[in-house]
Amino acid sequence: MCVGWAADVVAMSDSRLATRRLPRVSWLTWLTKEWDPIVRRSLLLICAVIVIGTAGYTWIEGWTPWEGLFFTLVTLTTVGYGDYGLSEAGERFTAVLMIGGIGTVSFMASQLVHSAMARATKPERRMMQYARHMQGHFIVCGLGRTGRRVVETLDAEGATVLAIDIDPRKVEAARDRGIVALEGDATSDEVLEMAGIERAIGLAAVSASDPANAMICLTAHAIAPDVAFTARACDAAAVEKLKRAGASGVVSPTSYGGDGIAQNMLRPEVAKLLFGMCDGGGSLSFAEVAVGEGSPMVGKSVKQLGEDHPRIVFVASRLNGGELVMRPAPGERLGAGDVLVVAGTPIDVGRLKATRLAA
Repeated sequence: MCVGWAADVVAMSDSRLATRRLPRVSWLTWLTKEWDPIVRRSLLLICAVIVIGTAGYTWIEGWTPWEGLFFTLVTLTTVGYGDYGLSEAGERFTAVLMIGGIGTVSFMASQLVHSAMARATKPERRMMQYARHMQGHFIVCGLGRTGRRVVETLDAEGATVLAIDIDPRKVEAARDRGIVALEGDATSDEVLEMAGIERAIGLAAVSASDPANAMICLTAHAIAPDVAFTARACDAAAVEKLKRAGASGVVSPTSYGGDGIAQNMLRPEVAKLLFGMCDGGGSLSFAEVAVGEGSPMVGKSVKQLGEDHPRIVFVASRLNGGELVMRPAPGERLGAGDVLVVAGTPIDVGRLKATRLAA
């Protein structure tokens, strides 16, 4: 039992990201490719207005380029440093510049504000877009030490994972590791629906609060009752309450941690096999193998499968949608939808899984 969940009681180690030297780019490449298009267009537009204003005053009034530039800036910023003795043509040009230039500056300012707001919300929108296209995924509610370990283990197994946490720093850290993570309250219907709870395989409520985990299970069960829910129990007294809230499995990290220590003291060799798997150092691996439609396993007996994989131990089976039976009989034949619980070395288990998926 500890095999699937003992990893929850192990603190996640800090990941160290390798630094990379950034390539050198020219200022023109940086301006045209690195900057946001809206910012780039706004800056080019205001520069064009300033150039037109400077050239206009230089041509119409016969001023030097500096005088034309200075008066253009005075006009656009509405400072107004006295009378410059403009000609009638210059006054007309100034009127056009004031209307067009100030309008351009106002438009540029609004575009810059809009761009800044869009950039601030862009990561969240991207995560929401990923979530909308997810199907057959696992949802992990809570990104504390336990939640991060669950995400890490699921991701290492090749599962599709989506994490939810209310702490923006934890969400950002998960995104930096390539995990699809949403910032929000997992007890909210809207957040769970955004995470695709109706399309998920399972949900883990692993926050540091038993009441919060119970509320997550209740809310999720009301939306998608067919999804498998697993909850973390910080207090052993909360186990039954979480089951009543809809959790099909409840895990107490304290109990598993204590069991592991006791097993190491009483039966150290057994502990090396079983609990060693929690930190990846064990030589024994348990796996759940589901027989799908068209799998080469369909029609084979447990004995035949054992002959093909002699190093695999068949621990239990669930055949024809019945109860889980320990040590399936050698003559039992496998069909689509059957489930086998097997044990063996990680390599042997991997070969059995590859057989299941082979065409």
